[in-house]
Amino acid sequence: MSGPHLRQATAADIPGIWEVRYSVTENTLTPGRISDEEARGSIEDTGCGWVIEEAGRIEAFAVGIAKTGNVWALFVRPDAQGRGHGTRLHAAMIEWFRKQPIDRLWLLTGTTTKAREFYDKNGWECVGPYGSDEVRYERANAA
Repeated sequence: MSGPHLRQATAADIPGIWEVRYSVTENTLTPGRISDEEARGSIEDTGCGWVIEEAGRIEAFAVGIAKTGNVWALFVRPDAQGRGHGTRLHAAMIEWFRKQPIDRLWLLTGTTTKAREFYDKNGWECVGPYGSDEVRYERANAA
């Protein structure tokens, strides 16, 4: 298989997902704050996840939670940014959310992240601050 491949995430992807997540320098997450079991549950029980894999390495991932409409994560390795991975993941996740019985989607991101521009361009609305260093975005879940 050549080039980046988008596919549904599995529990076996969790180590690669953490590699991507901890490589991101904006909107950082302390290792261990979310357990492997919590991640597994988010991609297999309460939601769905996707990865972009190339040459056996996970380059990017996204996870959506069905019951709450939360975008739990959408991250791209810094050295893989600008290649359309985030756009592909976002499209797959939005398509999946459309099949879920929920009216609104939401996510949190840091107040000064590059992700804000991405979400602004992709139909999300910043609805205000969340705590001292994050903002909340929402959008309708168009069926």
